[in-house]
Amino acid sequence: MKHKKTNLALICTKGGHFEQLTNLSDFYNNYSHFWITNENKQTVSQLENERKYFVNLAHYKKPWTYLFQLPFFTRVFAKEKPTHILSTGSGRTAFIPFLLAKALRIDFIYIDTFSRVNGYSKMGSFLLRIGQQILSQWEDHKNDKVIFIGPVFKKNENIFKRQNTNNIFVTLGTREEVFTRLIEAVEDLVKKGDIQEKVIVQAGHTPYNSDRLEIFDFCTPEKIDELIIDAKYVITQESAGIGTKCLKYNTKFLVMPRDYEYGELPSKSDMNEDLHLKLDKMGYTKVVNNFSELQNAIKQIDNIKTGFDFDNELAIATLTRMIEM
Repeated sequence: MKHKKTNLALICTKGGHFEQLTNLSDFYNNYSHFWITNENKQTVSQLENERKYFVNLAHYKKPWTYLFQLPFFTRVFAKEKPTHILSTGSGRTAFIPFLLAKALRIDFIYIDTFSRVNGYSKMGSFLLRIGQQILSQWEDHKNDKVIFIGPVFKKNENIFKRQNTNNIFVTLGTREEVFTRLIEAVEDLVKKGDIQEKVIVQAGHTPYNSDRLEIFDFCTPEKIDELIIDAKYVITQESAGIGTKCLKYNTKFLVMPRDYEYGELPSKSDMNEDLHLKLDKMGYTKVVNNFSELQNAIKQIDNIKTGFDFDNELAIATLTRMIEM
């Protein structure tokens, strides 16, 4: 049953931030709501039957790009008149809505990303510095402005995983910077015989030709899910979105983070996440940084654990109290 007086603005950046927010559908579907995010195959596909608005990404290194967003958000807020804003970040999409929320006295609820374990994102850190309360998916007993809600990810029931699959799925995500180093490492392992299975690569914006790998640029989120579920294991960049999908679908995975020194990131602080390091310590993945480490990790892939427990009931209960108080 929808609450007529509530109109939720669901605001997030494409990719992992969007993935996390969609996992709260059991919460926001109880209220009138609309989306503001960035346009790509993932968001277009999953928001087909939703009220949605697509905005261009801003970047802190180009502060004028935030000013370009202001007229857009002003128009959408004037039309929709949100009573609450719920955001999983990043600041590239959520910063201007936060400022408007302050000016218009709209409740702004911010959930920091699952990918930050021992710290907070730029947006989360900014909000804490100015005394804003935030919600965290990891416990922090030192900061009284942080409310622990646990993972926002849903449990997956009735996932059918094929046995004895011979596919390896490699994914570079949606970033515009090229990540040739990862594909080259995988192709070299195929040539050396360390990988004998069929390799399917989602290369994104990285142009690459190979007669040993099956390569495509982008596809729908549903196809990505299918490739992860059917994979013997996944090799991915530093990504909470893909990593959490692998955890949810009980698919083993390896992480090879992008490196600023190789031009794979626009700044040293970009994608400064530590989720993959936490999961490595817990035994749910192995983090590698070069060809030889990847080669050794593949030889020990059977040691990677599956069965991570997701439960978003605390998150939904907390958000419901905040909306209805």
